[in-house]
Amino acid sequence: MPLRSRQSSIAAQQGRRVLLALLLPTVLFAMSWANDAIASEVTLDHAISLAIATNPDFAATEQELNIAAGEQIRSRYLSQFNPQAGADFAYRPRGGQSNSQDWHVILSQEIEVFGQRALRMKTANLGWRQSAAMVHDHLRLLNAAVKMTFLEALRARQQTQLLGELEKLDSRLYQAARMRLTAGEIGQIDYNLAEVRYGETSRALIEARERYRAQRSSLGRLLGGAAGPEPEPADDYTLKLPASDFRSLVDIAVRNRPDLRASKLEITRLETEATLNKRLALPNPQIGTFFGHEENTQRPAGVALGFSVPLFNRRQAEAAIIEAQRRQADYKLRARILDVEREVRDAYNAYLTARRTMGIYQDQILAPARESFDLLEKAFQAGKIDLLSLSVAERQAYDARAAYLDAWFNLHAAEVALQLTTGIMP
Repeated sequence: MPLRSRQSSIAAQQGRRVLLALLLPTVLFAMSWANDAIASEVTLDHAISLAIATNPDFAATEQELNIAAGEQIRSRYLSQFNPQAGADFAYRPRGGQSNSQDWHVILSQEIEVFGQRALRMKTANLGWRQSAAMVHDHLRLLNAAVKMTFLEALRARQQTQLLGELEKLDSRLYQAARMRLTAGEIGQIDYNLAEVRYGETSRALIEARERYRAQRSSLGRLLGGAAGPEPEPADDYTLKLPASDFRSLVDIAVRNRPDLRASKLEITRLETEATLNKRLALPNPQIGTFFGHEENTQRPAGVALGFSVPLFNRRQAEAAIIEAQRRQADYKLRARILDVEREVRDAYNAYLTARRTMGIYQDQILAPARESFDLLEKAFQAGKIDLLSLSVAERQAYDARAAYLDAWFNLHAAEVALQLTTGIMP
């Protein structure tokens, strides 16, 4: 190969390398953006598992258990008081005799002898159980939030699909109206009506796509980004409610609800705190020992015993505060039980209503509404109905199918509400 040709080939190769080096970051960014744009599909069970594992709000709530565990560690200290060590030194000049250098070393320890440590441990254990109940309650709320957001995303996708069908139909009708206007078969008003209907449907479809994207974004936030920023919900949701009457569901709620369990534990903990506060007011003994050096010849040593005198602080304020907190917790528990009964009652009746409504749509409305989309277009093409009649009939068919989607969502949302209010997490 001639030298000039070889140099040209080398220069071309170097130019390609430089161009590739310049384009590589752009290519990698585009590939990364494309991967992010591809949403991963998640089932409901997988979504709940991901939320429990990666949701940062739930992870923050779980730290309450570690905080409560720290309180347990503190309650197990052998003593809440550290030993006290002290020393004193004195120098005394004595006329005609050797001077005296006196010093003492003192060590003392306050000891709890009225069972305070056992009560403190009991209080800490009750606090840990209460924190565990509150974490479980947060899990109940997170479970319901994932289900509701999952359902909202499914409904938004189905609404988008329905509007997509309507937009295609209106597009075909709009094109047919244009041809008929050109042929002089219809007037300008009918043509304008078809154009307006097509424009309104196209606008509604754009808005529906954004609602679907927003719901997927909310789902991605609940899952902590583990399935991507906007995961796709898999269409696998099924009803899982047990067959029970209202009173049975109330009993289940009172037995299962972790927030009620936490409220009951709070009352027990405050009662234990009241007992502990009384014990803390009792005078603990303070035992000490000392030894020293006096007048250069004496070596005194001994044992000291003392008690605190509950003259000014007998923990009256703490007793009043704890008693008020206990009464407050008792009232809150009663109010919470009433709230739970109301929540279960309302959710149960909403579920029954939604189930009856869903049955009507399935038996009498859904199938005819689906058939209407095809029949309307055929009737218009055959000249059996004008554009105005077509627009009215088309809107009725669309409204029926859209209302069915709302009925489907309301039934499943009522089921989630019943699971939330009863504490059932299948």
